[in-house]
Amino acid sequence: MSMDNITKRFCPKCHSENIILWMGGYTGAMYRCPDCGYTGPVVIETNDPIPSRESKERGTE
Repeated sequence: MSMDNITKRFCPKCHSENIILWMGGYTGAMYRCPDCGYTGPVVIETNDPIPSRESKERGTE
């Protein structure tokens, strides 16, 4: 497998790559972001880079 096909997980709130699996089991996975405090079942999984919040506010990517 090449390095280009690695799927990364991002926080849906702050787009940090520091999202960690907090707990999992019968109810599904729960993730936690130590950067912004997000806790929940939703994460962004992609092979593409996520634009930073600053570039979205400026309207550039």
